[in-house]
Amino acid sequence: MSLVSTGHLRRIAQPLLFRYWLKRGTNQEVMTHVDSFELRVSPTVFHPKYFGSSLILGRYVATLDLEGKRFLDMGTGSGIIGFFAARQGAKVTAVDINPNAVDCASRNSIAAGFDIEYLESDLFSALSDRQFDVIAWNPPFFPKAAATVAEAALYAGDGYGVLARFARDCREHLSSEGTIVLVLSLDIDIAAVESMFRTERFCAQRALIRKWGLGEKMVVLAMR
Repeated sequence: MSLVSTGHLRRIAQPLLFRYWLKRGTNQEVMTHVDSFELRVSPTVFHPKYFGSSLILGRYVATLDLEGKRFLDMGTGSGIIGFFAARQGAKVTAVDINPNAVDCASRNSIAAGFDIEYLESDLFSALSDRQFDVIAWNPPFFPKAAATVAEAALYAGDGYGVLARFARDCREHLSSEGTIVLVLSLDIDIAAVESMFRTERFCAQRALIRKWGLGEKMVVLAMR
């Protein structure tokens, strides 16, 4: 009798995890720790402990030379990626489409002693013509329409529409020597996402691959 693969278990567990988070994470504020950071996670805000992508991206950001660099934490959620960047000396601006996330991350930043600018923004909508040296995002990456603001942290729309819009718009907000950094799951069509950025004249590199949970592989894409 053949053994059940970790990939099969992951496909079974994933929707259960999503439903658990959407039920628990949308009706109460909780405390959590990620790396050395203590965080409050408000209702509807993406929980950085339930999903391994936050820590993987944060630790990658911590390896970058960010002293004095202009850093955009796209889709900040609880604020965790911006904290890794601020600790490296970056000048951090953080945005999120979810007003609860903007408030949550701002309160976490004050508690942690970081000076970070927070804005409510649908991708780049609140940023006018501002440019950054690094734009980092732990994006929604499952190809399904989001029905609520909480689901918008998980689902990128049919055909990864949110990622496609980001790829089209990010160039004008990136400095001439700037870098885009994304974390994605290898369970999705990574080649399709890379193609979106190549269409916009980016060179995509798979800078890091890490496993978490039931063997899911996450990839950090670095693009110039």
